[in-house]
Amino acid sequence: MDKGTYVLSGSLPVHDDLEAEQIERIRQHLGGIATVYLAHDQTAHAVSLRISGTMLRDDARIIERRIEKFAEENGTAGAILLSEWNGLSDWLMVGLNWHVQCLLKLDAVQEQFARLVERDFDFLVRLQPPGGNAGSERQPLMCVSVAT
Repeated sequence: MDKGTYVLSGSLPVHDDLEAEQIERIRQHLGGIATVYLAHDQTAHAVSLRISGTMLRDDARIIERRIEKFAEENGTAGAILLSEWNGLSDWLMVGLNWHVQCLLKLDAVQEQFARLVERDFDFLVRLQPPGGNAGSERQPLMCVSVAT
């Protein structure tokens, strides 16, 4: 297996009663395989992180699972972290389960929209009031045409 350059960076909102020992445990747990920077901003109730190093892809997955667990236990909202492995970028969504599910759904919608844009596709969006009849003579609330 080849080693590669890995960086995980971002910030996540945390509970205001987060203890320094919790951050120190993560630092110690991950310090053997990466350079770990974690800073707790007690005013903003957020933890900024940058974890980096040259490692196996399995080690990067261990780091991501540990950060996911930390965010699930201590996070107050979902967060999107930047994960980079050998120059390839990806998003790591962490936090409370239902926040992560919302972020994943948003990502899926954005991906579908990007596919439409790639095809130079023109489309029309027609919004009508609830219960509006498509065959009625009333004007729609708004029509938008997006040309790419």
